[in-house]
Amino acid sequence: MTIEITLKETLENTTLTRNAIAVKAGIRPATLHEIVNEKSKGITFETLNKILDAMNELDKTRTYDIKDIFVYEK
Repeated sequence: MTIEITLKETLENTTLTRNAIAVKAGIRPATLHEIVNEKSKGITFETLNKILDAMNELDKTRTYDIKDIFVYEK
């Protein structure tokens, strides 16, 4: 059982950029880079909410949710 980070794949299939998300979310670009590249050791709910809020504000063509960032694999 593992948690897989899917944010990189999500971003590859959208027009969203890491920098735009980081700026809109008010988080460090390095933080988002670490998450995308599976270097992060953890993420707070606050940061997760900020990322999802930013993604949904920047791209009105769809609704992003937790599965666009993480999935739980059995």
